Amino acid sequence: MLGFIKYGDRQRLDAEINALGAVAALFSQIHARVAAEESLLNLAFHDDLTGLANRRALVGHLTRRMEGGFPGPVAVIFMDVDRLKAVNSFFGHTAGDEYLRTLAGRLKEVVGADHLLGRLGGDEFVLVMSGWADEASASAMAERLRRAAREPIHLGGEEVSRAVSLGLALGAPGELTVSALMGRADQAMMQSKAGGGDEISVFTAGMHRRNGIRTDIELHLGTAIRNGSLTLHYQPEVNLVTGSILGVEALVRWPHPTLGVLQPNAFIDIVEATNLAGELGRWVIETGCQQLTEWHQDHPGLRLSVNVSPAQLLTMDFVSSVAQILRDRNLEPQHLTIEITEQALIRDTDQALATLRGLKAIGVSIAVDDFGTGYSSFAQLKSLPVDTLKTDRGFVRDLGVSTHDLAIVRSIIGLADSFGLHIVAEGVETEIAAATLVELGGTRAQGFLFAKPCPAWDIESVLDHGIPTFGEKGPDIR
Repeated sequence: MLGFIKYGDRQRLDAEINALGAVAALFSQIHARVAAEESLLNLAFHDDLTGLANRRALVGHLTRRMEGGFPGPVAVIFMDVDRLKAVNSFFGHTAGDEYLRTLAGRLKEVVGADHLLGRLGGDEFVLVMSGWADEASASAMAERLRRAAREPIHLGGEEVSRAVSLGLALGAPGELTVSALMGRADQAMMQSKAGGGDEISVFTAGMHRRNGIRTDIELHLGTAIRNGSLTLHYQPEVNLVTGSILGVEALVRWPHPTLGVLQPNAFIDIVEATNLAGELGRWVIETGCQQLTEWHQDHPGLRLSVNVSPAQLLTMDFVSSVAQILRDRNLEPQHLTIEITEQALIRDTDQALATLRGLKAIGVSIAVDDFGTGYSSFAQLKSLPVDTLKTDRGFVRDLGVSTHDLAIVRSIIGLADSFGLHIVAEGVETEIAAATLVELGGTRAQGFLFAKPCPAWDIESVLDHGIPTFGEKGPDIR
């Protein structure tokens, strides 16, 4: 048919076809550009893993609420998944991502379309509640989120359950900045985590002060370790029958310039959370061993005990590091005791056991601290390369007065005897407790009755003179 079209008409037809093609190509380019811009816009305001609002979207939304003359307080809830690292370690990071995606969908169902739920990154979620909110309604929402998060999620054919720590803060527009309100919710959430997790905390002024102290500690602890601002105090371990000093336990102290002398319970969780455990632990062992070398000039049989955190115990080079420190100080391994807690074994039993066996292989002694407080004590004892059990001070403090404590300590001493282990009773504060220990067959002890933890120069008089004795040696006393 086209063969009968005049030449001029055909030229016009070709031109029209080419023009239509150009228009189509132009529309195609415009469509592709719009799609790309929409994709970029989506990426700019949404989390790529969960599809929830991201930090930019959350801050923008909260800014409009706080600066737009909204009547009444605005509620913000921070959520952090407790111990998600264990999921990543066991199932892998891909499974960890799947866990977060599933959790995000579940939380979104609880929240509904009326509120803005977002993810800040990692395992942190944030909810900005719409409409007027008070503490009661915000707490009720937080409780619904907490319950939803605890429901198991299927990963790799197994059910995985993780709790969340939640922090809640309310602020009236015009009174707080967006940054301050989010900071308060974050502080409340950290309070929940500090309490063990699976909790809801509401921000208070007192919390602000405590978190300010915590922040100060976090900012300066690493520097304090590296510049030698920390110090060691020592508490003697005594023989109740002979009155001699068998050894000393090294206990770290931080003479803080504004907060006073801080004991480990004020910063040990920060050490674990900020990966300072290895650095601090090595400093304690090095410093303690150096002091022991000096004491050995007059007290050659003295032993040193050092507490080791779970994180430090799980480092791959821990055994070789201890061996090197002993060589550098010209100390025999049997003069060092590493103290662990049952928590260290629960966290990663295989790696912990491998480390303990490595320490035993080089001649270092192992003690289990606070024995009797963990559910796995008796089940694991037969497989642990342990030399000593240190009874929890709660069982010893009222010994001689409390019949329950008497029964518990008698059982622990009998158990240790059957396994061929030493016993050290911590927390001896009265003469009747010391005498009762001797009657039960236990002779090694620590406590305020003999000496509080104190600097090296204050311990030396105890090393030189010993302590009073509290009874006759019983059968098979360890």
